[in-house]
Amino acid sequence: MNSKVQFRIFTIVDLDKEEDYLHEMHLKGWRYRTSRLGFFYFDQCQPDDVIYCIYDSRFLKKYKHELQDFRNRDWELIETGFCSILRKLSSDILPEDQVYMTNGLGWEVMWSRLRSCIAAFSGGFVVCMSLYRENLSQSFFIIFLLYACLISYLIYGFFRLKRKYQIDEK
Repeated sequence: MNSKVQFRIFTIVDLDKEEDYLHEMHLKGWRYRTSRLGFFYFDQCQPDDVIYCIYDSRFLKKYKHELQDFRNRDWELIETGFCSILRKLSSDILPEDQVYMTNGLGWEVMWSRLRSCIAAFSGGFVVCMSLYRENLSQSFFIIFLLYACLISYLIYGFFRLKRKYQIDEK
C-alpha cells in the first residue's frame, strides 16, 4: 500500500480549512491516517466522498454523550489528541447526522478554542511586558511584533469564522 506525507500548517482558527483539505485529499484517493507537527500522513485508497469533522478533544470530553452519539451513528474516530478527527462517507450521512455538522456546534467548538488561546496569548503578553519594563531592548520589539501579528491573525480568524457560521448576537 502506498503512503504519502504532506506538510501543512493549520491554526486553531483554520479547522474548517483542515476539514476541507482532508476531504479534498480523500477525493484524490488519499485516506488520512495521522498528523504530527504539521506533517499529514495518508494511505492510498479508492477516491471517495468522505466527510471529516474535527472537534476539540476538551469539548468532546466535556460532552461525553456527543462522542458516544458519533460512535452510535457509525462515525469513525481516527485520532484523538488535541483534536478528535472523525470521518464518514457522505453517502452514509443521515439527516440526524446533520446536527454534528451544524454551524452552531462548529461555532461553539471554535469559541471554546479561541477563548483558551486568547487567555494564553494575554498571559504571555503580560509576562513579556513585565520582563522588559525596565529597558526596552530590540528583543522586546521583536516579541511585541510577533504578538501583534498573532493577535491580529486571531482577530481576523474570529471575524472570518463568525461570518462563516453567521452567528447572530442576541
